[in-house]
Amino acid sequence: MPVSHPMRLRSLAAFASFAFAALTTSAADPLDNAIALYTAKRYPEARVALEKITAADPRNAAACYYLGMTLRARADTAALDDALPWLEKAATLAPANATYLADFGGTSLQYASKHTSLSAATKGRDAMERALKLDPADLDTHQGLFEFYVQAPWPLGNSAKATAHLDEIRRRDPARATALSVRLKTDAKDFAAAFKLCEDLLAKNPDDYIALYQYGRTAAISGQNIPRALAGLQRALTLPPPSPAAPAPSNIWNRIGNLHEKLAHPAEARAAYETALKLDPANHQAATALTRLK
Repeated sequence: MPVSHPMRLRSLAAFASFAFAALTTSAADPLDNAIALYTAKRYPEARVALEKITAADPRNAAACYYLGMTLRARADTAALDDALPWLEKAATLAPANATYLADFGGTSLQYASKHTSLSAATKGRDAMERALKLDPADLDTHQGLFEFYVQAPWPLGNSAKATAHLDEIRRRDPARATALSVRLKTDAKDFAAAFKLCEDLLAKNPDDYIALYQYGRTAAISGQNIPRALAGLQRALTLPPPSPAAPAPSNIWNRIGNLHEKLAHPAEARAAYETALKLDPANHQAATALTRLK
């Protein structure tokens, strides 16, 4: 089933410097050290540390959660399959933890998309709905459920529920809601409407980061308005992302690469993808595109 990407966009940046410092503190708790390794993206070391903790204490919900997240971060073909049981166990052990529920739910929806699994889709949806009851302000989970209800086939899809989640996002973060509306138009191949939404925003604020990015995304998918889209993406690179959930500069460089591919400029596309990967080695879209060009 074509369940879309429901991954939550949590940022641990504020914790990163503290966590990394914990790596050098011999007296630190083993779990703190393991979480610090995860936060520092030292995933192989984090996995070893977390596997030791879960072997010694199988009911340690935090260790199960971070082991699942560490396995998911591998992003290889087996990552979801390996991560999901640990994230489900964490959510089961700590059913009042909204973070555990939401990340288990998001991963379960990805697994459902990969394996066409109705049971995984249902589990993922239900976990994310429970997470929102605990934390109604979690926009990442609202977004994941919005996209799920929009794209899941009957009987799982539900336009009324999708609208309710989009309304809640709009109430709390109008820019994100607009970006989602543009994406819906683009994904439905209503490119004229998608460009119009972006143009209306840019007429009010030429430095609207989200509108600049979404205009570029629509151009990359449609092959239309490429010169204007390139200029807009270059402009976005000079602006700070408005929130941790906004597309990162690595994502912008990936779209620049897409547009240069449309223009049959392989050298420029290759350079853009390489820049995207320098900024974020986990940008798998850029990595795949770069491999295709070589």
